[in-house]
Amino acid sequence: MTPFTLTILTPRETVYDGKALSVVLPTADGSAGFLYRRERTTVEVVPGDVKVVTEKGEYLLETDGGIAEMTGDTLTYLCGEAYAKGEADARKARRSAELDEERERQERSLAEYKINRAALIRAFDKIRRSRTK
Repeated sequence: MTPFTLTILTPRETVYDGKALSVVLPTADGSAGFLYRRERTTVEVVPGDVKVVTEKGEYLLETDGGIAEMTGDTLTYLCGEAYAKGEADARKARRSAELDEERERQERSLAEYKINRAALIRAFDKIRRSRTK
């Protein structure tokens, strides 16, 4: 088998960028397999397991779906999340903690905004009163 270039990208990171002998992606119709020099194609990928076979072995990734495009000898897969099989619970816990932290920052920011707005209103009121005397 001849290797081809595989790139798996998420908004946060490049999960994989290297050579692959074959890739199987989950689709709504079952699965789509990719080998070297497959015709140009674009597929919608659904959440599930991605199987990547390289010269060093076989890797399974869990993904939340996305879109993949094969052009020439390059397969590019864009998805929201992708991680090694079995890493799902740790990743979900980290992501949940990040979201909780962001929510807390937003709440603090809103509280600071309200305090600063009230102080600004008081300052303008004080200036207005001093001008009318």
